[in-house]
Amino acid sequence: MPNPLPILFTHFGDEWIRGSEVLLLDLLSALNKDQVYPVVWCNGAAMAEACRSAGYPTYHDEFRHMFDYGSPKPSPSLYFSLIRKCRALCRKHHIRVLHANSLAPAQWLVPAGIAERIPVLAHLHIDYLRRSRYALLLHAAALVVGVSKQVIEGPLDDGVPMERTQVIYNGIDFTRLGDATQDLRVKLGIPAQAFVIATSGSLIVRKGHDVLIRAFGELLSEPIPPHLLVAGGGPELNGLRELAGALGVADRVHFLGHIDDVVQVYKAADVFALASRGDAFGLALAEAGHFGLAAVSTRVGGIPEVVIHGQTGLLTPADDVKAFSSALAQMMNDPGLRRRFGEAAVERVKENFTANQMGRQFEKVYSMLATIPKNELGCVKSMQKLVVPYSRLFRFRKPPSRPRYNV
Repeated sequence: MPNPLPILFTHFGDEWIRGSEVLLLDLLSALNKDQVYPVVWCNGAAMAEACRSAGYPTYHDEFRHMFDYGSPKPSPSLYFSLIRKCRALCRKHHIRVLHANSLAPAQWLVPAGIAERIPVLAHLHIDYLRRSRYALLLHAAALVVGVSKQVIEGPLDDGVPMERTQVIYNGIDFTRLGDATQDLRVKLGIPAQAFVIATSGSLIVRKGHDVLIRAFGELLSEPIPPHLLVAGGGPELNGLRELAGALGVADRVHFLGHIDDVVQVYKAADVFALASRGDAFGLALAEAGHFGLAAVSTRVGGIPEVVIHGQTGLLTPADDVKAFSSALAQMMNDPGLRRRFGEAAVERVKENFTANQMGRQFEKVYSMLATIPKNELGCVKSMQKLVVPYSRLFRFRKPPSRPRYNV
């Protein structure tokens, strides 16, 4: 049996285990260790501890990116130290592929990869703005993998060839979620016959919780008033509480904060709702589908690739309170529709969004990248990859009104 491919997974994140951290841990767990030998390099202590506990060789350092929206003051000394550290790790572990889990690490993985003749895979979890794509050296990566088709539209528009892109949907290790530890309806005093809507995610403007609460406020509440469960924390909490109070629904909107046992939220709900103004994938929608929940969401980003309108849920335009409320009312008044959508959602998740499927697809990608000849990975060939993207850099475009995402 051939030796497993040593892959360096570099993660740049915050001091928590959420979102892209959880997805990377699920991917690492799903990979066949006879085929892939993971080495992890990250900047978060919590992530480093989780990876060490799982048995992966792990390195913890300060990371910093430059010249992008919200990036700190440039530190050339730190930047070049990261390149040197990457090269040292590649030599120590005989790395064959560099996996950037988000785009920011590509800024130092790309030059290290060129120097060591090792291909870089840029794994995009969000829709990066044009400036970010250029500042973080996306176009020199050997392969761009997006969590949805929408995520790779920007790189393709820049001139990255289609054959250097691939879509691999997020996969979830549902065994990690476990089972509900308590009955949330009983805990919150919600009547068993009440219609319950659930949502989860950071309480930030982009997630559109204000739209959801306004739409919820328009639902007819007779004879038994509906309830809304909001799982997650964030800077918009106080404003959302005030909005619920102003609409007269504060007693039926339950702000739950961050919940590790999110299964209890899904099992307490009749339908899952996400009113995002922008979302590259919508991981919570896939989780909810696994538990047989029909969805009401918005037709933005990669969400239409997760929720199929008219099959697993209903999609509305973003920021359209009337349309969102109408879709919720349709779900509330048609149990048969909810059941059909929920059953279809279970099958769609099973076919497309499991950690096992994600792992198998990445294993194929790593094997393909490892076969690229060394002479195709040097400085000259890498510069050739930039010819079309950088020629398009000077095309006039109307600037975005605001950044859609942070790095």
